Amino acid sequence: MSQAPYGPGPAGPAPWPGPPPSGGPSRLPTIIAIVIAVIAVAVAIGAWFRPMPKPDTPAAKTYSEQEVTDAKKAACDAFNQTQQTLKVTGSKTGDNPTASFIVAVNSRIAIQAVSAYLRSTAENEPALSKDLSDKVLGLSNIYRTILLKQLAEVPQDQVEPLFNSVDKAVDDMTQACK
Repeated sequence: MSQAPYGPGPAGPAPWPGPPPSGGPSRLPTIIAIVIAVIAVAVAIGAWFRPMPKPDTPAAKTYSEQEVTDAKKAACDAFNQTQQTLKVTGSKTGDNPTASFIVAVNSRIAIQAVSAYLRSTAENEPALSKDLSDKVLGLSNIYRTILLKQLAEVPQDQVEPLFNSVDKAVDDMTQACK
């Protein structure tokens, strides 16, 4: 039997058939996408468990002597103006029920305006010393509390201690503005 079952065979080795046929498009983009997704998930998890950075505390700004003086003057001018406003408003009286009601409403509006003006002055003067700023804001808060209690129509004995607090705060501001 010198011949293969189907006829004569090739004289040499079989020719190389080449690479196997591909099964479709390349899988490389899919692999790259999966690797990128895994990296993104790892970064997200790492960021999630990383401690929160502390907010940058700006270096305390230093103000010139003139800026500090101007800020104190602005706060003291605001204080004096508000005291004059409350003095004028508080000196009014009503002869009849309607006039008394109008005076009461006007007084409450004055207290609100005074409180807001003192607060905005303290907030808009960054060169104001912490001590004076605290005094201005404290006085503003007391006025606001008095107003809220008056609007809630709480008994006078609950408002009276606030009036004593105002007297002390006014005295402190008067001393600070000398």
